[in-house]
Amino acid sequence: MARTRLLPLCTLLLGACASAPAAMNGPVAAPPRTMAWLIDSVADAPPLDHTTWGIEVRDQQTGQILYQRNGNRHYIPASNTKLIVTTVAMGTLGPEFRYRTPIIAGQATGDGAVRGVMIVGKGDPTMSARFWGRPLAVAYAIADSIYNAGIRGIDGPLIIDASRFTDAMINGTWEVGDLPGGSAPPVAAFAIDESIFRVVLVPGAQPGDPVTLTYPGWPEGTGGQPISTARVRTDTAGARGLIQSDFLGRRDTIFLSGTVPLNRADSASWSMTDPPLYAGRAIAAALEAKGVRVKDGVIVTRDSVSAAAARRELGELREIATLTSPPLSEIVQAILRPSQNWIAETLLKTLGAELGSSGSWRGGLAVERDYLMQKVGLDSLDFNLRDASGMAPQNLLSPRAITRTLDHARTQPWGALYRTALAAPNVNGTLDNRLREYTGRLWGKTGTISNVATLSGYLVTDSGREVTFSIMTNGTGLGSSTVRRNADDIVRIIATHVGK
Repeated sequence: MARTRLLPLCTLLLGACASAPAAMNGPVAAPPRTMAWLIDSVADAPPLDHTTWGIEVRDQQTGQILYQRNGNRHYIPASNTKLIVTTVAMGTLGPEFRYRTPIIAGQATGDGAVRGVMIVGKGDPTMSARFWGRPLAVAYAIADSIYNAGIRGIDGPLIIDASRFTDAMINGTWEVGDLPGGSAPPVAAFAIDESIFRVVLVPGAQPGDPVTLTYPGWPEGTGGQPISTARVRTDTAGARGLIQSDFLGRRDTIFLSGTVPLNRADSASWSMTDPPLYAGRAIAAALEAKGVRVKDGVIVTRDSVSAAAARRELGELREIATLTSPPLSEIVQAILRPSQNWIAETLLKTLGAELGSSGSWRGGLAVERDYLMQKVGLDSLDFNLRDASGMAPQNLLSPRAITRTLDHARTQPWGALYRTALAAPNVNGTLDNRLREYTGRLWGKTGTISNVATLSGYLVTDSGREVTFSIMTNGTGLGSSTVRRNADDIVRIIATHVGK
């Protein structure tokens, strides 16, 4: 009986004896403030301790992994996905690749008229104000080319051949709420202004009156995207305007509802429902403004069979002009610096059309997969992609897949072009106002969708060593600005501690 009661006492005494040396030697020394300790401190501090972090830092000279946290795990990458399509395009098509869009006239019918004109869409994503200076500029340029070829009338249709890409213009993994705005416009083989159009809603004379629409840049008396404003009314002066849109399948009319204040017009931009048809109407309007009649309106061919039939109807064909895009290196810059979704998706379909089975997401993703595995050396489990822009929440990449892809890109003959195409501090783009103390030392790609924030790229550290890094966060539940600040702090830790 007495023995059994002594056991807890002995245990207490042993515990006291075990702790005695620490007490006699003073407080336990704090762990060294290494790069790993500091990064972990940022990632594990509330409220970001609820976030799933994936980080990898790789020395460019030795290939050594300097820091790793869940480096081989999958994360939704958001716009870091654009690093894949741009790397694969530069590696397969080459930095000097250019889109060429033929304009073909049909058989002459007399008095400067032809049986029809066909514009053969090749997927050129540069027919916008970003490259041409103003919206609809390319429509007027095409009209000028047709007029300068001596054509004064089109006795048939203006044909837009959009068969280069499949007719599925919306990626099935995109969220419905992203479709009306500029984040996820339809992707077609021929489009102008990045498949986005702008309208101005002009209020009526009195509250309750209907509004009228104008399309900036369109010739007087013509309209662009079909829109119903039957449910839009003029509100009182000084009221706050509110416009909502309903696309109803995206193939024809957009139905608007809401109010426009009496004292001022309102403007808005939406995705086109049918980019090839919209572009054709814009070109036809520009032709009519020059006095070139288009007898049978605009026809869009969406598959190779209908395109071939349309060519036969034109009779004897002659190419009267070709539009040539800027080189791919400039297109890649237009994707990476501002994080442009639509151009990225168009480039992915181009990969499928040029090198794969079809001008489709499936065709382009298969080309990406082959390149990543055969050229970059990734394992098939390192990635699972559904689009090019990162709008799809089903996209998955690991930090290791991103750093290896970036390392592959930098070692290619086009590596310097690729690096300068990335966003950077104090350069117009998504990193313009971030980490400005690293101007000329940081080139990266940001990424943000709901509960996701990422930053990957190249960094020259304070010691002069060059590293490739990827910082990925998922399930943040926080505002993106909070996560960005902490990701930037991690970049600063890397810069100050690598090579220290």
